[in-house]
Amino acid sequence: MKISAAVAPVPLIDPPDGTRSAGPGIWIALWLVALASRLWAAFYIPNAEQDGYSDAETIARLTAGLSNGQFRLADLYGFWLPLFQFIAAILNIWLRDPLLSGKIVSSFCGGASCVLVFTIAYRLTHRMALSLAVFVLVLLNPLHLLYSAACMTDVPFGCLTLASLWFLLKDRWWAAAIFAALAGAVRVEAWALIPLLPLLQFVRQRRVSPLLCLILISPLLGWLLISWMARGDWFAFFAERALYHAHYIDFHPSRRGFALADVRGDIDYLLLGANQVVFIASMVAAVSISVEMLRRRRMTWACLATISYLFAILGLLVTAYMTKRQPVWLPRYGLFVFVLGLPLLAWLMQLLIENAKPVWLGRVGAIVIFLGCASLVRPQLPIIPHVLDDFRAHSMVADALVANLEKSNDQETRCFSDDVAVRVLSHLPANRFLSSLGAPRDAWDQVALFETYLREQHVGYLVFMATEDSLPVQHYPELGRHPAPRDGRFQLITSATSSFGPDVWLYRLLN
Repeated sequence: MKISAAVAPVPLIDPPDGTRSAGPGIWIALWLVALASRLWAAFYIPNAEQDGYSDAETIARLTAGLSNGQFRLADLYGFWLPLFQFIAAILNIWLRDPLLSGKIVSSFCGGASCVLVFTIAYRLTHRMALSLAVFVLVLLNPLHLLYSAACMTDVPFGCLTLASLWFLLKDRWWAAAIFAALAGAVRVEAWALIPLLPLLQFVRQRRVSPLLCLILISPLLGWLLISWMARGDWFAFFAERALYHAHYIDFHPSRRGFALADVRGDIDYLLLGANQVVFIASMVAAVSISVEMLRRRRMTWACLATISYLFAILGLLVTAYMTKRQPVWLPRYGLFVFVLGLPLLAWLMQLLIENAKPVWLGRVGAIVIFLGCASLVRPQLPIIPHVLDDFRAHSMVADALVANLEKSNDQETRCFSDDVAVRVLSHLPANRFLSSLGAPRDAWDQVALFETYLREQHVGYLVFMATEDSLPVQHYPELGRHPAPRDGRFQLITSATSSFGPDVWLYRLLN
């Protein structure tokens, strides 16, 4: 079965497969350098954000189910799509360190992303020097290095998207669809590829394969099934995320609208991760391809496909932002623009070199563009010391909690903590912690009911961090201040400041 078109196709420019001229030694060297840098980061750079520690908890939970033979498909259900955590959980069966397992999986994806950027750039330009230049840019990028070392989904998502694009450029449509589907089981942003690939197949081959569409939509259908198995509601995932976003907006009232300061800050953060030069190069490439199609009725297929991937995902991200389904942008959200845009940057530098008169002017222009892109590493560098500072803060509180529990030698005393980093870094069993997520509904209504719940659950310690959806923040807003408030219910044990997130406080409950 195929869907055909009555109009004449636009001629496609397909350069020869220049990657064949790159010997195996180059590929081995690139892979070893990229993987070594990312594995080093995984072992020596701390996890970047709270979300990564939440992923580590999910990995630990899935590992327990896999190890004891009680794993069910419904166990995959959670706030995030499950493929990354599931793969890391399999590795964790042997490592027995869920945070490290997630970091290692992410680091392998980070190394593969560096090599894929090189291969796609080589496919677009057939110039070794330009391809190596963009390889160096991604290899040494601080944010890409940081999140390649994080137990998080951003870099694995970018890697799978690059792999899908690479197979598409090789006209291996089934492989491209499979990797797009895998990306769609890691992050929702990849669902933008569900309509894109059939459209590109129609442009390329004047047909659309139903099997290709089925492969692409399988993660979405599978996730709906898992949601029904876990919650009895096909759309529970979307409802829970909408509720979380509503609570986030309540906690940050300026996010109800589009305050100029917030929007400017979000754009600055997104471009910080995307790299402004790479983003502008992607825009220029899109305009160039459009002009070429209109004036000459032809287009460069490899560039068109790369641009389509980038702007389809970006379009979904912008739509989610405008509809408050993604009320805030962070620098890591721009990393997919960075890795997809670097080959386009190489392509534009090639055009400049080939078309500038005199020839030396084009080469100088390409060098200036490369240096401009490299110079934007500088604003990213302060993030890593902030991450180290944040890790120190949560580790300090986690160590203090463990020391106090060991000193009391009470195996029943538990800690209430909405700070997932403290829970993970303490290495205490999961049953030693309670959080707002598992509290009864009536505990949200009255502080007396919440305190009754704490006593019934033998809670002796409280970790306070100013974040949305936190019962302590709702009931005890006076906590977490300097100097410590005089409240006979709490005794301050320690506190730690963070330059990357909210400060963290540890209290002992006195009654």
